[in-house]
Amino acid sequence: MKPLTEWDKLPKFLIADSADDRVFVVHLHWPRFVAEVIEEGVMGALSMEPLWIDPPDGLDAPEGARLMREAGDFYAAEIERGEP
Repeated sequence: MKPLTEWDKLPKFLIADSADDRVFVVHLHWPRFVAEVIEEGVMGALSMEPLWIDPPDGLDAPEGARLMREAGDFYAAEIERGEP
């Protein structure tokens, strides 16, 4: 089992917003990224545009898609419960 690092002790995801009303989900475990949340259309469909902090070397397409889905699910759950 890999030892925990200081990064691993942080929450996996955070929500951040900016002064220009943009919203981001920040993934703090490897591979770290900041993903802008883009709400599309009347149905409120979400898409995420990631900016990778860590190079996603070794990350295959299904794993990348899973991370984006987890980020979207986290965002939706936080908005549903009234956060941020």
